[in-house]
Amino acid sequence: MDVDTAVTEVAVAVGLAEGEAGIRDILAALLTAEPAAVREVARLAELPVPIVAAACGELRKRGIVDTQRPVRLTAGGRDIALAATGLASAGTASLRSDCASCGGRGIVIPAELADLARGLQEAADGVPGARAELDQTHCTVATKISRVLRMHAARALAGQRILLLGDDDLIAVAIARFAAWAGSPAMIRGLTVVDTDPDILDWIGQQTADTGVGIRLVRHDLREPLPAELLASCDVAATDPPYTVTGAELFLSRAVSALEPAPGRHVFFSFGARRPDETVLVQRSIAAMGLAVRSLTAGFNEYLGAGVLGGTSNLYHLRSTADARPLIEGAYDGPLYTADTRTAAVRSYRCAACRAVHGVGPGARWPQIAALQAAGCPECGGAVFRPMALVRP
Repeated sequence: MDVDTAVTEVAVAVGLAEGEAGIRDILAALLTAEPAAVREVARLAELPVPIVAAACGELRKRGIVDTQRPVRLTAGGRDIALAATGLASAGTASLRSDCASCGGRGIVIPAELADLARGLQEAADGVPGARAELDQTHCTVATKISRVLRMHAARALAGQRILLLGDDDLIAVAIARFAAWAGSPAMIRGLTVVDTDPDILDWIGQQTADTGVGIRLVRHDLREPLPAELLASCDVAATDPPYTVTGAELFLSRAVSALEPAPGRHVFFSFGARRPDETVLVQRSIAAMGLAVRSLTAGFNEYLGAGVLGGTSNLYHLRSTADARPLIEGAYDGPLYTADTRTAAVRSYRCAACRAVHGVGPGARWPQIAALQAAGCPECGGAVFRPMALVRP
């Protein structure tokens, strides 16, 4: 089969938003890792597991991928993959330039933290089960430690007031135990966890009780604005929000509202690979909130059972500017979690300047509020909008 024809047919059959380029990425991932589980191919291609599984099914129909598991190319399929990716040989494809020790994540867990890892594994083993309706998916112990080490390396731990917005990953436990391991629990100036799940908060309280680190646990639904005492109260905010663009906008908005209004404050934001248009919307939201991207590490976070994300997500390290401000300030009652988007609603926003009303949501001219803010009001060019009541499809 002609290479270009095969790639085009598979891209159309799968309906891949990345088009033919996405299929070529999958073929390149196969050349690099075969034989490999679909999840590993998805991680390398930075695409959702269901999409990669569907693409492999189409490639299998065309004799490019073998019928055996784990996924591997046929002899003829390997030639097609090499031609499709422009590589001279499979050996060239498997040549990796990322760090052999850290896997390109930029963090290596020192051997002396083995006891810390064992303790965190025990805490993780007892954590309440993940609630799918809240998009909860627990990260691995290695990821817990890696996030803390990344914060430590960025000077975002010692002497800092830290706020965690949602913490089914138990990052608060990792921070508190790391400080205790270092022999200086007082290094953490403040540690606050905001979560809507009381079971998670109770477990965090139990697991940090003997660390010497003072921790504040706040049960709160982030659909509502933060309590007044948490506004402008922290130097560092960290969040791993729901797997939706709106979830990213809302949780980042709450993070910005919690930061002390001064440049250089830290936000650690974990978010999975999305469709290209959704990624652009998230990044526009980041910029619109006055946050600068200090670094973005692909595949930094690894999760247990997060199949739809390929088991990984990216870690953004953001720094606030003098113009930092939240996109969403008031209450939010629209679709938020993955399940919500199946019956998503269109929400109306009123321009604060000319009071023109514009619909935002699935099927509307602007799919997210960030897109409307970036474009400006068609009537007057204003960029400030007030949410109105929902209109369900």
